[in-house]
Amino acid sequence: MTEYWSGSITFTGLGSGTDFDSIIEATVDLESHRLNRMNAWVEQWTEKQTLIQDLNTKLAEYQTALASFDSVQEFLTKSASSTDSAVLGVSADADALEGTHTVVVDQLAQNDIWSGSYGWSDSTDVVTASAATFTISYAGTSYSIDVPAGTTLQTFVNLINADESLNDGVRASLINDGDEYHLQIRGMDLGADNTVEITGSSMTGLTSADFVETQAAQNSRMKVDGFPTGADEWIERDTNVVDDVIDGLTLTLYDETDSDGEKITVVTDTSAVIENIEEFVALTNDIRTAIAALDDVSDDEEDEDQTEFYAVHGNYGVDIVEQNLQNILASVGAGFKRYDSDANEGDIFSSLSQVGISTETDENSEDFGLLVIDYEELEEALDQDPDAVARLFSAESDGISYSGDLTYESSIEGITDAGLYDVQYTIESGVLVSATINGNTAKVDPDAWTITGMSGNGEEGLVVGVGDRSDGSHGGDVAIRQGKINETLNELDRITDPLTGTLTIIDNSYQEIIDNTEDKIADEESRIELLQQRLIEQYARLEATLGEYENINSTLESLIADLE
Repeated sequence: MTEYWSGSITFTGLGSGTDFDSIIEATVDLESHRLNRMNAWVEQWTEKQTLIQDLNTKLAEYQTALASFDSVQEFLTKSASSTDSAVLGVSADADALEGTHTVVVDQLAQNDIWSGSYGWSDSTDVVTASAATFTISYAGTSYSIDVPAGTTLQTFVNLINADESLNDGVRASLINDGDEYHLQIRGMDLGADNTVEITGSSMTGLTSADFVETQAAQNSRMKVDGFPTGADEWIERDTNVVDDVIDGLTLTLYDETDSDGEKITVVTDTSAVIENIEEFVALTNDIRTAIAALDDVSDDEEDEDQTEFYAVHGNYGVDIVEQNLQNILASVGAGFKRYDSDANEGDIFSSLSQVGISTETDENSEDFGLLVIDYEELEEALDQDPDAVARLFSAESDGISYSGDLTYESSIEGITDAGLYDVQYTIESGVLVSATINGNTAKVDPDAWTITGMSGNGEEGLVVGVGDRSDGSHGGDVAIRQGKINETLNELDRITDPLTGTLTIIDNSYQEIIDNTEDKIADEESRIELLQQRLIEQYARLEATLGEYENINSTLESLIADLE
């Protein structure tokens, strides 16, 4: 009997002596060459897809890391100190100007405190035998608290503290002097306006006459750099933490000073800024290295079924991603204007190369294609203008006018593009009659003396004020500056968008290729399986026929032998 089955082609009892098993295997192998190529093709495209997905993940991580210092406030570190930090504490943000200030503190801000003179022997003593009302005024607003009959001293304290209308603006507590309990009521907010007054009570020991003001509400008072100049004139605030007197500085008043005051010194922490720049360079180089590594993917030359590998780095979309990210760092910053020394106009630093950051172009260098730092140039730039360096890296929709004819008023984030805008306007008979922004007609408001961008060419939402109001034609440049970090973040938003991002499109394209190829593989596998089955059946029938002929031959041989 001849036996066969698909998947393990076996013939037993081959009467003909012919190895049909090998013949079928050879035929199937020959017919499977296309299938093998398609399987190799899927494997390669899957590998490329994984590389794209990994790159997308790296770019998302890059984006998250850059967002940690995407503003001048985060990027530029300044420090401030006072001659006696126990008297006057100070901290600085990026808006603080380098230099010194003198601060004289005349008094600290205080809250209002009223202490009761009447004493109770125990906190459980009843303060009223019948229902009563306790009224209190705080910061000019009157509040009424209902006190039930039989209320104890501690319960009365709890009623005040739990009153929702007071909203913790006033708190009550008990003071034990060793012999008796006394009620203390305090306003919780500092400042002269936040006074407390007991205005009504018929309960024994709880009338207004039973309380003494032991601390009066008052504002803090100070002079900064001799201002205000009058002997009895002071800057007043209802707090001891003052952040709106000196730009970029937060003052914490701990005590009064003498008439000479305390001196504050503000400096730029250049070491911290350099660390931020080094971090930016390192993160960027990690991405450049990851993209360059895509070139390392190659074919297995020993496998004849491998197809020609279309390099991921050769993908047009990936090349655009790489080039766009590089172009951002190699070009003048968006909205920055090259400095014109003759006109004394523009940005001192408008490109990374001006602060010592460049791309290594020596192909023999291990840093080829990566950002490198010239520390001597960087430190010189920081010494010259640390704010300008920080702005180049992390300005965030920073509006500015480069012309005295114009003032930057406002723009719409997400609508108005970062960039440099040429604004021209005409005034006739003292009236603003027309204006253009980058050659596009703009809306003018003669009453407000403003010009507003209207076209969809980037300037939409840009509002510019008119400075020179004399008859004639005037103009100049207005800009919305975007630092290199924020330029990069905007590009990363576009690249990694989960729906429309460049890498998402490439990933989807690769998946479509894989899916289509897998469909063809399924069809080809079905064809091969049918061919295999057909060959088995054909050779099985042939073997059966040959077996019959063999039997006939044996019979004839036997008959002939009998005749002899």
